[in-house]
Amino acid sequence: MESARAIGKLGFPRWYERKLIESHAWLVSSFLCLIALTAVFEGFSLRAPAPEVLVRMASMVAAGFIGWHALKRYIALMQEADRFARRSTCERCRAYGKFDVLRELPVAAVRCRKCGNEWQMN
Repeated sequence: MESARAIGKLGFPRWYERKLIESHAWLVSSFLCLIALTAVFEGFSLRAPAPEVLVRMASMVAAGFIGWHALKRYIALMQEADRFARRSTCERCRAYGKFDVLRELPVAAVRCRKCGNEWQMN
């Protein structure tokens, strides 16, 4: 579980911040691909020479695929960050993000730094 290892190394608040930054970078990439797709489509004409038509079609397919992939990555990273954020509060003392990772696999086990309560991050 790569996320548990990264949380143990960086601490939860820094890991969470980095996940949000990374996911929003994917969202911006997706948006830029959408802009590129519409810009290429605007100049598209079947009356143009064949090589130009092929290059424009290939560019539209590439921008669409990359944008779709970027949007999928954005959603996946946001879901992962949300899943860990929901389980990052100690149930006993209500401390948010103040825990140490005890075990990474198969399910991350963590211990609160304030009260010593242990729980699992699903």
